[in-house]
Amino acid sequence: MTKVLHAFWVSALISCLTGCADLFSHKEKSIIRLPMGVGYDISDVPCEGIKNKSLPERLKELDIELKWTDEEERLLTVGPITGDAVTSSVFTKIRQTYYLTIICWDEVTTSIKGEATLEGLNPNKEWIAITDAPTIEKYAMKFLKSLDL
Repeated sequence: MTKVLHAFWVSALISCLTGCADLFSHKEKSIIRLPMGVGYDISDVPCEGIKNKSLPERLKELDIELKWTDEEERLLTVGPITGDAVTSSVFTKIRQTYYLTIICWDEVTTSIKGEATLEGLNPNKEWIAITDAPTIEKYAMKFLKSLDL
């Protein structure tokens, strides 16, 4: 009886450890951040006004989530933005997240540049990283134009 009990406890312990390992393992894919390939330059408008007023207000108008990851360093995370993919795409939806840097060259000259994460939803309902530069640049350009600052 003792051997059976020991075998049961060993089996239970192994099952528990395996289950805990699965529960706490990081099965999420890593996010691939790539340069946007394009930027946005604004002249003759106060940089502080762009950073503190115009850009956040415009993103709220567009109903796009934003988070200052480091306001002092002018680092802003925008998104995720999910929308339909173009008709000829292998994806049904595209999800975009932008990691923007706002640079004040002087009081009235501002640059917005950064990195992007693009993912496409395939027919199997899996999000697949999009890493080709022309596609990232195309979506980043469309996003920056939508800001209309």
